[in-house]
Amino acid sequence: MSASLTPTTHDYGPGKRQRGNDYNVYNFDLTPDGVRFYVSGYVRPGDATIRQGDELIISPPGGGRGRACRVVAVTYSGTLWDAVLDMLAATSERPHEPGARPAPLSRLLYP
Repeated sequence: MSASLTPTTHDYGPGKRQRGNDYNVYNFDLTPDGVRFYVSGYVRPGDATIRQGDELIISPPGGGRGRACRVVAVTYSGTLWDAVLDMLAATSERPHEPGARPAPLSRLLYP
């Protein structure tokens, strides 16, 4: 029996967050390359296992657009998973306005 080493995409994006299929961001750090999230959630029997190198699509609870994050590290304790995620670069760059105030965190995470 061989396991596939191809990175998998786990979608917790818009419309996917519900009871039994959810996560919680309990901390984050701004890094030179973007944002690093510290996330925990539950895995249901039969769900794909989240592994290092996989992508997670996360979104705010009320909907909105999802953002892809790369799994840096993940640990399991029974049905609870705990992961460190690095936000991947957005597909379109926003122009920087000289002298502009920094964008609120919500715009950084979900442009």
